Amino acid sequence: MEKVENIEVTEEMKQEEAEMLGEEIEGQQEEETRKQEEARELAEAQRTGVVDMSDKKAEKEKKSPNYTHTFKTPVTILGQQYKTMTFYFDKLTGEDIEAVEQEMQDMGKYALSPEISSIFQSMLAARAARVGSDEIRRLPVADYMKIKNKARDFLTGMGY
Repeated sequence: MEKVENIEVTEEMKQEEAEMLGEEIEGQQEEETRKQEEARELAEAQRTGVVDMSDKKAEKEKKSPNYTHTFKTPVTILGQQYKTMTFYFDKLTGEDIEAVEQEMQDMGKYALSPEISSIFQSMLAARAARVGSDEIRRLPVADYMKIKNKARDFLTGMGY
């Protein structure tokens, strides 16, 4: 077991971090593949003058709710520098929603409508990225707002 600034790093934490890094790389590869497909479709549409929209609705419905954020400038969280951070919204459960609500209650804060509560959204995003909610709140405002809004989009997309 290593100690980093009074924080114990267990083998389980190291394993989770390795998994997150692997999933982040997968997310970046999926994004690159999507961009290449869009470029191919655009070239085809320009060549033929026809745009095929038949698959777009089904494609949107199966699209992953996960989000990889690229920071304007790298940020340091718990001693580790991040250029990007992936938020795995599809791995959240009802327990995560209830845990955010409980954490807010413990702080003496309440969200009447989570889909419009910045606090709720940032705490949910933190859970999706497996970091502390205070780490999200300390981000520069431009990064914070993009991340928070992705959490809002996830909530509204799930019918919250």
